[in-house]
Amino acid sequence: MKRMNTVRSHMKASKVVAGLLALVAACGPNEASESESPSTALEFTSPRVVSLETDNGATPMLFTTSGGDRVLAWVSAEGGGEDGRLHFSVTRAKEPTPRETVTVSDPLGPIEPHGEAPPKIAEGDEGELHVLYAVGKVVPGLRFPLSSLRLIRSDDLGATWSDPVTVNDGEKFGSNNFHALTAAAGLVVVTWLESDRDFTRVAMSRSFDRGETWEARQTINVDPGCECCRTSVAIHPDGEMYVAWRTIAEGEVRDIVVARSPDLGDTWEEAVRPRADDWIFPACPHAGPSLRIDETGVLHIAWWTGKEGEAGVYYARSKDGGRTWAAHPIAIGDRSVPAHVQVETEGRHVLVAWDDGLADMPSVMLRRSTDGGGTFLPAQRVSEAGFAATFPVLTMYGGLLSIAWSQRGEQSYRETGASHPDMSDPDAVMELPRVGQSEIFLRLTSLD
Repeated sequence: MKRMNTVRSHMKASKVVAGLLALVAACGPNEASESESPSTALEFTSPRVVSLETDNGATPMLFTTSGGDRVLAWVSAEGGGEDGRLHFSVTRAKEPTPRETVTVSDPLGPIEPHGEAPPKIAEGDEGELHVLYAVGKVVPGLRFPLSSLRLIRSDDLGATWSDPVTVNDGEKFGSNNFHALTAAAGLVVVTWLESDRDFTRVAMSRSFDRGETWEARQTINVDPGCECCRTSVAIHPDGEMYVAWRTIAEGEVRDIVVARSPDLGDTWEEAVRPRADDWIFPACPHAGPSLRIDETGVLHIAWWTGKEGEAGVYYARSKDGGRTWAAHPIAIGDRSVPAHVQVETEGRHVLVAWDDGLADMPSVMLRRSTDGGGTFLPAQRVSEAGFAATFPVLTMYGGLLSIAWSQRGEQSYRETGASHPDMSDPDAVMELPRVGQSEIFLRLTSLD
């Protein structure tokens, strides 16, 4: 890869389902989320806007390297528009302030500020950083923008970045989105959704040379995948690979499943549901799973379901390689709009963060387990009241928890929701996603 020039710099958007949007007004306060008592609540630093120098920010992503360096990425655009650029703020281990922010643009087109499909970060075996993102393109006559999945690499902790490589094979632009990224065991692995009129594939591609070249994609799923719910991928050091997604089973049942590969993606076993939600819904909610493997080999997954009477956020863990699961409710109620869930682990700590779909306006919520996911303390609100806080991300290292999210004012949030086209209308056309009037917020706390 050649080096890409870098500079310092001052939602494919949601396929909105009218029935789900109507639930925003119908849902009352979150009665399922009890606040933590003062004795168990985490004491966070004050919320800090980290996207001030870029004037706006969306789709945050957090990552901590094996050496304890924290990498925060987000997308901004001039005037909150659709011409997205990707920004990296790196805080070295044991240093109080971040390095100078580095900005990357892609010559192929704008980097998408898509909350359900944000940039992804992974660390390779040699300490290099890999970042995966989607570039969008509007094609006249097509109802939805096309996307290209692009990967860049940094060998100097984000100070400079390589030229981008297209990961999806075939034509550069197509229905390629809702991606995930990981790196381990000498591989860099990408999963994503690739759709045509009749079937949505859960695609996977591997690189054996640090992201320089990519093999032809393979399809993992047998049943069709849900068209716009992100994938998640994780690798165990022993050589097992796991991929999670939302499937469409017979009768329009849209539940989360996990598939296991015993040989780093050469072959795949039948996918298993962590919980039989049995949610029947004839459209896509834009809410995929978050999957992690801890250092003992236990699998952890968190997700959202919209099944009436059991709607909200769930967590499950598996101690036998994803064959069986123990599931627990995290924040559920009678009805819920889609929540975007993240799970993270370190030692005996398991953290689940989400944007509350049970309330009239979303807040970033957090529940934590100190016994490896067996039990969870009550929910704690992390974002400020009176603002719409969405798409949280989190990372842990050495007992330090970092959590970031996208936030905007109530009026902007409601205007954005009202302006989305109703894609159930066959004549509606979706434009490229916009950043809008959002900013990236960050808070830190110690778990010890």
